[in-house]
Amino acid sequence: MGDFHWLLLCNGLNTKSFNLKDELGNRLYATFVRIRIKFSVALDEFEENEEVSLKGKIKRFGNGMYFSEILLQSQKGLTKANLMTSFSIRNEVDNTKLMKSQPYGGLNTIEEYASFPEFGDEYRLVKKNIKKELKNDGNVFSITDNILFESEYKLNAFYDLNGVGLLYFAAYPIINDVSESVYFTKLNSGQRWEQDYYTIFRDIFYFANCNIDDSIEYKLHSYEFINNDKIKITSSLYRKSDGIIIARLFTIKKKK
Repeated sequence: MGDFHWLLLCNGLNTKSFNLKDELGNRLYATFVRIRIKFSVALDEFEENEEVSLKGKIKRFGNGMYFSEILLQSQKGLTKANLMTSFSIRNEVDNTKLMKSQPYGGLNTIEEYASFPEFGDEYRLVKKNIKKELKNDGNVFSITDNILFESEYKLNAFYDLNGVGLLYFAAYPIINDVSESVYFTKLNSGQRWEQDYYTIFRDIFYFANCNIDDSIEYKLHSYEFINNDKIKITSSLYRKSDGIIIARLFTIKKKK
């Protein structure tokens, strides 16, 4: 889905991703800032060689913020994702110093929003600690810094970083789930949490990146069991070196 978002983005900008530059000639990287995804089927129910259909659309606000809606239809259900990206300039030696910019020149055929979309405004309010709760499909997540559990995650250079040396956007939820499972496996009488529960909803707010020689601190803020077969979880990831929050995650999982 991330790759499809970039495909829609580059097609709309009529360029290849490696040719994206700002007005000073700096190389630009499309950076995910929020991803919300809803699953109607567990990922392990997808079958080998199963055919799925993927379709989506993309819009923008100005030249710097891009929003896509992507649908993945399988034989058993529908997966829906909303993705939001901005553009960043990367400091070659320090992933903590990404600077926002935007493409310069060329033809942009992506339709533009008349006003800033709610999906982006929610991100802004959460990042500034103004918004204290997040609502989705009747579920309310309280945004709090209360800590029920925390643990340290050591970055794996072979797995967690992408091709340009940044902490990969897809690694954030994996780091979260690896750390989360330590707590909930104990709560689950020692039975492996990963085998009992699967994700049906996740909303990730990305705030910052991390260097390879740093560590990630996972913090569990709250959880609530719903109707005996679901659990709603609020958590966050921090850089250990300076205590800066790099992501907030809002998750609902369902018992198999």
